[in-house]
Amino acid sequence: MNSAFEWRDEETLYWVALDQSQIGLGFRKLQMIYDRLGSMERFWQADPLDLQEMGTDTVYGLPFLTEEVIGKFLKYRQSTDPAQLVAKLEEADTRAYPYPHPGYPSNLRQIYDAPAVLYVRGKLDLSVLVHSVGIVGTRNPTSYGQTQAKKFSKELAARNVPVVSGMAFGVDSFSHWGAIEAGGMTVAVLGGGPDHCYPSSNKPLYNKMVELPTCAVVSEYFPGTSVQKWMFPARNRIISGITEGLLVIEAGRDSGSLITARQAFDQSRLVFALPGRIDSPMSVGTNELISANTAKLVSSVDQILAEFSWVVGKAESKPKIVELFGREKELFDLVCQEAEAVHFDKLSQLTGMSAGELSSGLTMLELAGVVERLPGDYYQRT
Repeated sequence: MNSAFEWRDEETLYWVALDQSQIGLGFRKLQMIYDRLGSMERFWQADPLDLQEMGTDTVYGLPFLTEEVIGKFLKYRQSTDPAQLVAKLEEADTRAYPYPHPGYPSNLRQIYDAPAVLYVRGKLDLSVLVHSVGIVGTRNPTSYGQTQAKKFSKELAARNVPVVSGMAFGVDSFSHWGAIEAGGMTVAVLGGGPDHCYPSSNKPLYNKMVELPTCAVVSEYFPGTSVQKWMFPARNRIISGITEGLLVIEAGRDSGSLITARQAFDQSRLVFALPGRIDSPMSVGTNELISANTAKLVSSVDQILAEFSWVVGKAESKPKIVELFGREKELFDLVCQEAEAVHFDKLSQLTGMSAGELSSGLTMLELAGVVERLPGDYYQRT
């Protein structure tokens, strides 16, 4: 957008109202209306005769405004108060960024099927996403995938590069936690509304991302929208669309991460993949991306950043932002007390925890980036 462009808050009201209309006015049609009229407020307040003229006059060039669509719009307009929708957003502590809004990520605006409105929770200014890298991968990563997801996200964040992912369990979660641990920026694109944490086990991560000034969660769905299975492939185009490059870390043959990689490729984004063992099911997808020349093989963050012309600062040492309580803190303290890596069985004896409870606690510490799992079921502080 032009730096001199001034956004009128009233426009947000009408963009949100039209985004929620469900009368057949999708992104492309809303974009055409805005381009022709220069104002959604003008369209919202137009009388029936003006609407008919917009649909028939070649100057306006809006032939999709048929009598049927106009009738649905007039009925919807009569029953909808845009101000009430915006009030609901405020109640949900959510900001709305319509497509032309200066706060709408500039990279995302370039893709063919961009969201008409992006709904955001969190404090990070999305304008920083002009230079960002996405990280995606399997929900069931190996210890290698877990380690590399955190390693790459930490190093990107330490170089002031925002990390974008989808907050799914697995590689996504490790990537967000890695960036947070490095004190850097990270954004999660959700499958449901921005106020809906999914999976629920990621609630600690979700809470952290809406509280920290370096994080945000975004969605194309209005607050209160529950998660549906079909939403995840749709949200993947946003993950890749926001970024300038996408890194895939471990993906099975049918992994949803491969959908994201294909969308990134179609969006002319750079795609990178981490090679894996040829006998590992979780590396089949990434290895095939590399062999098909869809993705560039990388083994370091420097190889990713070398592909971009923008200047990236040197790695910065930032304090970890981790708060531990209860059994997790007790477990972390025990690991720290040991001079060497401690085995799972010894931790079980020391804590008296069941195998399931101990495994869950250690997983949370891994996700938080404060404990590392080693081969043989040993654990040590990172």
